[in-house]
Amino acid sequence: MIKDLFLELGDDLVVILLVSLSAVVRAMFRTIDSGHEGLRFTFGRASNRLGPGLHFFVPFVQTMRMLPSRARTLDLPAQRVTTQEGLVYQADANMVYRVVDIRKALIQVDQLEKAMLQMLGLSVQEVLRVARRDQIRNTDHLNQELHESLQKRLSQWGVQVEHAGFPSIAPSAQSIRITQLDEVTRERQGALTQLTTITGSASLATALVGTRQMPVRRTRALQRMAFARRRVNRIRKVLRKRGWSPAQVRRAEWHLRSRLPVKQKQRLR
Repeated sequence: MIKDLFLELGDDLVVILLVSLSAVVRAMFRTIDSGHEGLRFTFGRASNRLGPGLHFFVPFVQTMRMLPSRARTLDLPAQRVTTQEGLVYQADANMVYRVVDIRKALIQVDQLEKAMLQMLGLSVQEVLRVARRDQIRNTDHLNQELHESLQKRLSQWGVQVEHAGFPSIAPSAQSIRITQLDEVTRERQGALTQLTTITGSASLATALVGTRQMPVRRTRALQRMAFARRRVNRIRKVLRKRGWSPAQVRRAEWHLRSRLPVKQKQRLR
């Protein structure tokens, strides 16, 4: 009976044996491509590092994990950073790294790339938080500080940082406003000092410098009054061409002035 069963399943058994043998052979040999490195594990324990090529493994006893050994780039999404001066910046950062010790990279940390991304974000915050406005303009110095900070953090994971930097550091609208006000304040302080030295009177120098808002408001008011004056003159010419008498033109002009603010009425007289 058993012999008959083997005869009936003979072809199927041959197929099963061939498939099993092929699976065992495939498990005995693994290939590592160029630009990658592997680490052999025997009974779950790291044993030796493997370079590119074909390698023999004991099935079900030994396994392998691989990592790229060539230089790779890691980009950090835009980060919102607040400096000690209270200014807010949007900073982009990236780095070029290479795995030089695959044993540390696979054993000391889980999900190496995710961990490096977090360290890159921490280094960006660390470098920019203590930077002043004049230092942020010097990106070469900031890039060097970022590189040193990342190398110190990632060397424990067998990673070598080849380059790190800030592609862009953009201030927020409020930070731009604060910076502009500070620059205007310094300029006006310098002008006040010079005028005080020339005139010998601090009150006179202050009056000459004036406030920051006054020239802007006066210029806008003059622009509005000039526009209103041109409008009155244009209406006056149109009415005269239509044959209106001087008295009718004056009444129309008075009616138009009555709709203007008091200061503009006085200026138009």
